[in-house]
Amino acid sequence: MRTLFNEDAIAARIDELARQLSEDLPSDFLMAPVLTGAFIFAADLLRALHRHGADPYVDFVQLSSYAGARKSSGVVTLLKDFSIDIEGKTVLLVDDVLDTGRSLHFGKGMVLDRGAKAAKTCVLVKKLTGHADDLACDYIGFKAGADDFLVGYGMDEDGRQRGLPVIGAG
Repeated sequence: MRTLFNEDAIAARIDELARQLSEDLPSDFLMAPVLTGAFIFAADLLRALHRHGADPYVDFVQLSSYAGARKSSGVVTLLKDFSIDIEGKTVLLVDDVLDTGRSLHFGKGMVLDRGAKAAKTCVLVKKLTGHADDLACDYIGFKAGADDFLVGYGMDEDGRQRGLPVIGAG
């Protein structure tokens, strides 16, 4: 594994994202981390948002298109739905990686179909695959190569390496 982004770079970028989000989004926005990969990023982003004066509502959604594989199956499955009513809210979907764009496209459509005022997206890493170019992600932490299989900081290989404090490519 090679390290793409170290702890200091990740912390600095998350702080910058939080500053931008706190300026751009209404004070009553809903932060919706996409489980499972985004949980570490979302926790650090939430704390950084607090430091910048934002206090969003938080609810989780779980989507899957990988099922333990290194490549997307092409089918997005809703594994855990929202627990609260999102109608009329600005929803920020927070995900770990934008690869094919299927999960975020599905999530954004679902949020808007349920009457959200707006659906914004924030990803820790956008892979430069070209597959997700039709999904304009609103906030991007880092960019990685199309062939990089990402691990660490919540991202995994078949459930392992999520706890690495860096983002690596294997």
